Amino acid sequence: TARMGSSASTGGADPGVGALVRDIGLAIIPLHLKHSYESIVQIVETAMKLRQFDEAPYNNNSIMLIALLRNAQMEPEAAEPCLQLQAVRDLSGAAGCEADLRAEERFERDRVFGRYATSIFRASWNMTAAGQASCMGVEEEDVLFSWFSDDSDKHCPKFMVLLDHDTASVVLVIRGTFSFKDALMDVVCEEAEFLDGFAHKGFIDGSRKVMDKCSNVIEKALIDNFGYQLVVCGHSMGGSVAAMITLELLRSTRYPVLPPGITARCVALGSAPVYRTEGDLSQQYLERVDVYVNEKDVVPRLSLGSVAKLLAMLREVDGLGLSFDEQLGVVMWREEDAAVMNRERVRRAVKGVRQDRFCYLQHPGQVTRLTNKCGSVEVRGEGMEGARDIAENME
Repeated sequence: TARMGSSASTGGADPGVGALVRDIGLAIIPLHLKHSYESIVQIVETAMKLRQFDEAPYNNNSIMLIALLRNAQMEPEAAEPCLQLQAVRDLSGAAGCEADLRAEERFERDRVFGRYATSIFRASWNMTAAGQASCMGVEEEDVLFSWFSDDSDKHCPKFMVLLDHDTASVVLVIRGTFSFKDALMDVVCEEAEFLDGFAHKGFIDGSRKVMDKCSNVIEKALIDNFGYQLVVCGHSMGGSVAAMITLELLRSTRYPVLPPGITARCVALGSAPVYRTEGDLSQQYLERVDVYVNEKDVVPRLSLGSVAKLLAMLREVDGLGLSFDEQLGVVMWREEDAAVMNRERVRRAVKGVRQDRFCYLQHPGQVTRLTNKCGSVEVRGEGMEGARDIAENME
């Protein structure tokens, strides 16, 4: 039986033709887009393995279909892109926008927790307590607990609990997934009831395993360090688990670790959408959960609903019946009338796609978008519509 993604157009032809088409498709993708493009290829391949969506064969090579889709989501580059990225203040001229000023203030406030969220990857490979503390930039005595073992529970996310005296915080740092392919298998997962809505079942389970191991440590640390807040942070899948832990601490008594007058907040870098509710998000979530999305990072757009929409878009593009030469004309930004017309056909087809077979998960907090601007980072606070667009659309 032909599977989704097979190339029906090559039929019984030389299998080398398929490899040639793939090589051409990869060669024409601009350098600065290759990371997100290759991530989308992995998403499609994962979805094909899961066989949850559409098993009918494509009429065109899936690599070229993805190239057409990416083309429809972007504008041609006016000049060679600037590839340096430095975490500095926004220089884009948006200082007059109050929302962006608040976003910039949050960004500066949370940078220390962002460093913890990324430094834990190196710390988790260090075999000594002193080495782990050094990787995190804290004193050894300020590391209260760490869990980097796979011996008894390989499904528990790796994490650390430490003290940050400069910000008066007890910090729970969750390590993300090392492999993007593993992350895909984690994200394309069923949901379960959670608080006043639904959430990603895998992250619910992971967050509770973390808290089962360290809730007593956190409770004692908050008592011993009067007035300290609790900050839960993580990068990528670690940020998703951090968000789930924070939601449960804010709205549930399952883990009563917070002393009176003390609350928790979350700093999630590049986390996946994890939660949905029928109504608007709680204002408490918006105030206590900060999600930072780096430009075209795929993970913050990755859920079962967005993968289903991606495949629906590929199906629509496939149905346009473009010849291989017409596809090349679109992807290579040819300017003749036929190529321009076909490019517009692809854009209209992609823009009109809707899918309601799978529900979309959302980011349960304030989303801030970080965009590379040739050596600086533009910091922009997203409203509800912008946050929803990020969570529901693969780019």
